[in-house]
Amino acid sequence: MVKTPDFATHYYLPETGPFRSLSELSAGSEDPVFLNLLTRHQRDPGYRRRYGSNYIRVRREVEARLRELFIARGGKPRRRHPFYLVLGESPWFRDLNAHQRELKIPLSELDPEVTSLTYPDSFIALTRDDKPYYNQVFLLNEVSELVTRFGVPTNDNLVPYERYWETDFELYIEVQLWDIPPSFNC
Repeated sequence: MVKTPDFATHYYLPETGPFRSLSELSAGSEDPVFLNLLTRHQRDPGYRRRYGSNYIRVRREVEARLRELFIARGGKPRRRHPFYLVLGESPWFRDLNAHQRELKIPLSELDPEVTSLTYPDSFIALTRDDKPYYNQVFLLNEVSELVTRFGVPTNDNLVPYERYWETDFELYIEVQLWDIPPSFNC
């Protein structure tokens, strides 16, 4: 029997701090923060994350659909763009960037009205349709059922950072928080 995690983890870079949204950046090439993110992997060997030139535009489209699906399921998002966490923890995600930090939040502290989940990452889940859990948004009270039915991805060590965007990316269950996190003052 698979154990259902009872917490979610938010990973972040120390220089940006927790609970920031890339979708809130301007997507134009003139935005210095966005330009830095696009090219950082070229000059910082400890930064393994890759972003395509149209990442922000596509991310916003995915988030708009994610928000619509969540509302259709009864969700009441209080933000336009969610904050991202993983169900339980993901060594793969944690080690994606050197010096990454993490915050763990018990699921019991998350408000079900502003918390959704996708299996796996929402970018993959809402841009493909070849798995039974794609194109769906799950609710916080469905976590046990989700884990029982599909399991928790455990292939953290099998996907190399250098080409992760070319894989199925079944690395974690993503948690979207559509409000400021509990006990946190952004």
